[in-house]
Amino acid sequence: MANGNGSLAAARVAYPQTLTKPNLQGGDVQVFISTYTVPASGGPGIGEYISWGFLPFNARLMPTTKLYFSAGAASSTLNLGDPVSQARYLAATAVTTAGSAVAEAQFAGGALFDVLITKPGDATDTSELRSVVAGAALQAGQVITLVAQYAQQN
Repeated sequence: MANGNGSLAAARVAYPQTLTKPNLQGGDVQVFISTYTVPASGGPGIGEYISWGFLPFNARLMPTTKLYFSAGAASSTLNLGDPVSQARYLAATAVTTAGSAVAEAQFAGGALFDVLITKPGDATDTSELRSVVAGAALQAGQVITLVAQYAQQN
């Protein structure tokens, strides 16, 4: 049987050596925590979104990122992505009962993604973290918190 090299080992043994991005090895891990409480007057409806905030250029979301939620309306779902790909990090997940969901869709699919365009308000912006509401509108008073970690070089 033949041995195989992962991407970091392959970069090290290549001639000439290939540099790896800091968000793959040796980068700094940063914390990103954002909370949204659905107002009594009503929150985002079906097809509308929660904007959690913005990641810096070249940041890579880590698989330890989680979306936490209190009990909500029947049939409500949220995902986690950006304006370009709505479910880049987390596919639509029911937020009807209290719980959490791990945002690791990009890793499960084998595709690694880092923020390449930081242009707030533009359809090509990949830095804004968003959750789109589907199924049913969110319930008034429901608390949803995104606890994310991302790697990058400071």
